[in-house]
Order: sequence, then C-alpha cells, then structure tokens
Amino acid sequence: MEQSVKSFLLPWNLWIILRRRYWVCRCMIQISLRASYNAGMSSNRAEPMIVKYFSRAGLMLTDGCTAACASCYLSGRAGKGRWMDADMAVGIWAGLANLSPHGCKVHVTGGEPFIDWEKLIEILRAAAGEGLQAESVETNGFWATGDNIIRDRLRALEAAGMGRLAISADPFHQEFVPIGRVRRLAEVAREVLGPDRVRVRWEDWLEQGRDVQAMSFAQRDDLFAEWIATGRDRLNGRAAEMLAGFLPPKPPEAFAGQTCREAILRSRHVHVGSDGTVMPGVCAGLSIGRVTVPWEESVRGLWCALRENFSRRPILSRLIETGPTAILQLAHELGLSVPWEGKGFASKCHLCWAARFALAATGNYADELAPRDYYQPY
Repeated sequence: MEQSVKSFLLPWNLWIILRRRYWVCRCMIQISLRASYNAGMSSNRAEPMIVKYFSRAGLMLTDGCTAACASCYLSGRAGKGRWMDADMAVGIWAGLANLSPHGCKVHVTGGEPFIDWEKLIEILRAAAGEGLQAESVETNGFWATGDNIIRDRLRALEAAGMGRLAISADPFHQEFVPIGRVRRLAEVAREVLGPDRVRVRWEDWLEQGRDVQAMSFAQRDDLFAEWIATGRDRLNGRAAEMLAGFLPPKPPEAFAGQTCREAILRSRHVHVGSDGTVMPGVCAGLSIGRVTVPWEESVRGLWCALRENFSRRPILSRLIETGPTAILQLAHELGLSVPWEGKGFASKCHLCWAARFALAATGNYADELAPRDYYQPY
C-alpha cells in the first residue's frame, strides 16, 4: 500500500512542477511578445504613412467656365465644357468618403459648376440621397443677376446638403464678372445661409476691389503685378503662362533640392477632374491616376497603386525624390525646348509647369501628364 501511494504521489508532484514551469514560461513569452508589439507600435507611430489618405477633395464637375481668368491654375476655358454625370460624380464621391477611416470632405467646383444649374443641383441631390453632403460649392457669381434667383438657388443648395457657399473674388475674376454682382451675392447669401456659411476668396478684394473690365491694359497689368506679388495664386496652368512674368525670374538651380514629396504623397488633398483624373493638391495636369467604373473600388485601387509603385513612375518619382529640376533634366536629355528657360522661373511650381508642358508635347507620359487638354497652347 505504501509503495503504491509513493508511486502515485511521484507523478502528481512531477505534474505540479511541470505545471508551474508551464505558467512561468507562458508569462515570460507573453511579456516578451507584448514588449515586442509595443516596440513595433512605437516604431510604426514614429514612422509616418508613406501616402496619406485623401481627407479633402475637390470634385471638378466640369472644366467649362464663363471666364478665362489669367490666374486659372486649371487652365479653364470659356464654354460649357466636359461634365461628370450624376452616377460618376456620386460614385467617386462615395469612394473618397469611404477610403479614409476619417472620411473625406468634398467641395464641389469646376470650372464653373453653375454654368449648368440643372446638372449641378441634380448631382447634389443624388449625392444627398446617398448620405453625402458637400462641404462647399464654389462659384464666380456670374449667375447672380437678381435677388430672386440668388435666394431660390441658395435654398435649393441648402436643401441638397450644401455646407457653405464659396465665392471667388479677385482682380482676375473681375475681368469677367462685375464686382457689384459678386458683392450682392455675398450679401444675400449671408442673409439666407448665415455669415459663417459664406466664404469669399478674397474678402479684402470684395470690399476694396473694382471692375477690371473698364481698365486699360496698362492699368490692368499694374494691378495684376501688384496682386500676384502677394503670393496668393499658384503659378500653374494659365497662371504660369500669363502671370509669372510679373515676378522676378530665377535660374533653375535656385530650386535645386526642393522636392514635391509632401505635395504629392502627404498633402491629403486632391482634385478630381471631370474625366476622372485625380491630381494631387493644386498640381493641375499632374495625374496620380484616373478613376473608372466601378467608381468606389477604383478610388481605393488608385490610392493603393500610388502607395505601392510611385517610385516606378518616371514623372512622379522624379518630382518626389528630387523635385522639378529632375524633370527639367529629363526634358534636356530628350532634347526638348522648355518654355521660359531662357528667362528664368518665378517659382518651383512655374519651373514644374514649364518642364511638364515640354514633356507633354512629346505625346509621352500620358498616364502622368493628364488631362492632356490642360497642356494645349493658349
């Protein structure tokens, strides 16, 4: 009996010892794994995302406009232009909203979206039906010919979910739209929507500005030179062609080392052209991809493709790693004549536009230099 008890106790004691060792080892493994995880998380938090999610987007419903402003970085042309239909606009809008875990604020713009009021309100109502609301709708105010039409359209926009009305006012727009009309639009809009829901770019011009249409060419040029020196406008598209000459020129070497990494990969801001071309920030004519059917899935695929292969794209990779001087060098290697090079460049963006304009003329790089009609000579 004593022998049988001892033979029983020995395995039991051994089991207790092994069990204790198991728990000690398990605890040590958990502590080690937790430490490794926390270290990895700290490392990941310290290391920024290569490509930020798009958190703000301009949905350019049309490239048509009622004006042809000297400052237009989108190279807008007078006329009805190309339009997104409602399915395309709402599909891309939904894709942008669902891409980021933080959502995406969308402003509706052009061109001039009020150039076709029925299409504009149709798109906004369709978006509202899908739970999508515009952060703002932009306009130059050409249509604000009386209080009744202003009030009626503002109420319709509000019912369709518009957050704010954004009004363009500066010397360049007032070549085409009377300033009195824009002032009345802003005044009535503040009555209907409330002051906090009306934004004018720029307020100081709205208060102190004047009609440019009646000025002589010399007076207009003096005003443009004074205004462009404030640094408010982007020297891209038509602005590069028509306004850069009012600023002191610099040689290309002055912009050496000024990369576009932040603007292209991390600005969180894009514009989507009426043909579905997605452009980073205000880099008009520089494409990071084109959205196609199915719209929502295509938006996500475009963002993933940018993250995974931007280094293999000949234009984008040069701008990201080196800056516009690298695409100027590419143009030189191809034996191209670059506009403005003999005179100098007013800014990094001006240099970038000039080099891209030369490269686009070759017919190559169509995936990155788009929409192509942005590069048509004026």
